[in-house]
Amino acid sequence: MDDLARLDLNMLTALRALLEERSVSRAAARLGVGQPAASSALQRLRTHFDDPLLVRSGNTFELSALAASLLGAVEQALATAEEIFLRETRFDPKTSTRTFRIMVADVALVGLGELLIPAMTDAPEVRLDFVALTDAAIRDIEQTLRAVDALVVPRGIIAGFPAMDLWTERWVFMVGERAAVGSRLTKQRLEQMTWITTYHGGTSPVAATFEAWNIRSRIRVTVPSYVVLPMLLASSTEHVAIVQESLARRLEPLGGVRVFPAPPEAADRMVALWWHPTHERDAGHAWLRQRILEVSEDRREGRAGRGRRDPP
Repeated sequence: MDDLARLDLNMLTALRALLEERSVSRAAARLGVGQPAASSALQRLRTHFDDPLLVRSGNTFELSALAASLLGAVEQALATAEEIFLRETRFDPKTSTRTFRIMVADVALVGLGELLIPAMTDAPEVRLDFVALTDAAIRDIEQTLRAVDALVVPRGIIAGFPAMDLWTERWVFMVGERAAVGSRLTKQRLEQMTWITTYHGGTSPVAATFEAWNIRSRIRVTVPSYVVLPMLLASSTEHVAIVQESLARRLEPLGGVRVFPAPPEAADRMVALWWHPTHERDAGHAWLRQRILEVSEDRREGRAGRGRRDPP
């Protein structure tokens, strides 16, 4: 602790700017200081770490091996410091200019966004930054939850972090209207068809369906978005997808696809909002969670598109 007290922790911000920009002049502009000050900071950091940090390569700089290993830790340390010292103990949505980052898959974004966006009229300067959900984000969930304010995924995919139930999502099968499946989609026919999916990890609804029906996996196409699945299926006679019923019912009237119920063994999934424990006492974050909870009740009760309910 004595060693830590002797350090100038302001150098963390300079270190992050230098490592991310890989340029003294760009780092200086980002920090709002002159280039000599940024050069001096780089020299102090080089002395402290006994490492060049930025290594010239032609007309540019590259990170040294040590600098590359430091970058993630520096970002995490500053994120934690900002959470501690810049946390809002009071939050007024009427005057706040805060930006909330929410990571969500496209289909869940439609359901959440159509209710949450109209419900923000009393927060005119608050911004919502929706970030696309990726498989990589799920694999490193600790880092993901530090980088965003909230994450929307079904239960059963992650655990060990604070969460709040939003709504239940039912899954259905979708095929092209030219697919020869008759009036019902049997297990035998499913085993003959190939799958288009957005994700086929062990916790996905596709994997759960394979396990429940003991179907041998025949995934041939993986895409980054649920919304594009119907368009791809419309031109196919041999592909099938399992999608959220809410999406299927919206897109089925456009034509080109048919929707079939999933087997009873394919259980409904509870969609939940997840966040990092460091947000627990954040007044602004608590306001966001309450607002999302309110509009999720609207979705569960079938009031999508009607705007925010009057408070009780």
